Amino acid sequence: MTSNDKLEDLLRQMYAQEDETIDTSDTIDEEWQKFEARHFAPKRRSWGWMQIAAAFIGLLMLSGITYAAIHIVSSSRSQLAEVQDTTAVTHKGPAPAVKFASHEVLPPCEPKTFENVPLKDIATELASIYHINIKIRNTETAALRLYYPWNPQMPLAQVVEELNRFEKVHLTLTNDTLIIE
Repeated sequence: MTSNDKLEDLLRQMYAQEDETIDTSDTIDEEWQKFEARHFAPKRRSWGWMQIAAAFIGLLMLSGITYAAIHIVSSSRSQLAEVQDTTAVTHKGPAPAVKFASHEVLPPCEPKTFENVPLKDIATELASIYHINIKIRNTETAALRLYYPWNPQMPLAQVVEELNRFEKVHLTLTNDTLIIE
């Protein structure tokens, strides 16, 4: 048999098979369902332990930031209210028999060191010792914390001059009033 004969024979067989209509739709449907089940089936999403740990850490971090923000806001409000309450402080303690002018030296008393004390507290104590009034015009300056070794033998004008050497501190002594600006 020659190659042409073989080819004709194959073509006849192929045409003969087409005439015998084979129903392959059931087989195709079955295969399609298997394919869908393998590739398009909805997968159940499960959380791994790493995702659970990350969610827990995120929640802890968020709650910590919230707590810190609330704490900062409440403490700054309380400090602001405290400073505003003492904006016009008048210290008139029991007056001694002799009132010292701001340039005079006080009688002997113990030196004191103010460590990490707000300026308004230092000024309050100085006001009670030197018998003067305090006026606070700048609450931020009044809240500054200072280290200041105070010598009670110095006149008030010299104490004010020394305190003015601190950065961001500006005190003014007018008559019997110490002004924090």
